[in-house]
Amino acid sequence: MSPSLEIPVDSAASLTGAPRAATPRTATPHTVAVDTVAADTVPAREKVFGVTIEMPERPTVERAVKNDGLSWILGGMFILFFTIGLRFRNNQKYVTSLLRNLVEVRVRQNVFDETVRETSFLILLNLLWSCSAGIILCRLIAHTVGDNPIWSFGIPALTTSPSLCMAICMGVMIVYTCFMALCYLMVGSVFSDLVKAKMWLKGFAASQGLLSILYFPLAMLLLFYPEWADILFWTALCTFLLAKIIFIWKGFRIFFTQFSSWVLFLYYLCSLEIVPLILTYWVACFLCGLLK
Repeated sequence: MSPSLEIPVDSAASLTGAPRAATPRTATPHTVAVDTVAADTVPAREKVFGVTIEMPERPTVERAVKNDGLSWILGGMFILFFTIGLRFRNNQKYVTSLLRNLVEVRVRQNVFDETVRETSFLILLNLLWSCSAGIILCRLIAHTVGDNPIWSFGIPALTTSPSLCMAICMGVMIVYTCFMALCYLMVGSVFSDLVKAKMWLKGFAASQGLLSILYFPLAMLLLFYPEWADILFWTALCTFLLAKIIFIWKGFRIFFTQFSSWVLFLYYLCSLEIVPLILTYWVACFLCGLLK
């Protein structure tokens, strides 16, 4: 048997001249160049177990942690306030006496003025005002020093040692209160008699003692809510000016006896009411600036 020759259909059609039937073509997959394939072809599930993630080592910085001492200031203020509260239990009528001492100029004998208990109570009230005003003064310095670059040279201790600056301001205000009381007694004794000088001094102590009732919460609010500084400063300033105006009016009624007393009155205003306040602010800034 002779071998048979099998000719494909396409070849037979080409030999006979018949038209070639269209043969369906299968779609070939797109080929991608080898160099364009991403190098990371590991499935995501294998990445989790095959890749080790190491956190970079952070440099350890040793920070000097120090107690700023603010808790001691708060503790001292609250102890002083509670002590006054305990003494106030038996001195309700003395608050009315303080109001009379602030506005009245009539010489009279008061049983509350001669006792040691009420005198110590008045001293505690003035001490509370001085400490509260010291806290307000420290916050005022911190608030104004950075806002006035013309004459301010900056006080770094306000941020590095705020409690120490606060203690210095409290001490400055205590000295201010004692100095003003001494000045009122001396000036009153020189330009009048000792009785009127003591009456004038009682008016000053009464104004400071009554202000302490308001200045203590203002100081605490400044410590815990410094964002309220503007409104708290204005409140403290307005109440201080109001108490000063009432006290100055009392002194005017005590010592103004003739028309020539106007000169002495203006001299008193400049020397005892304006200059000491400016010096107190300057001394507090200077002492806080000495801290490192």
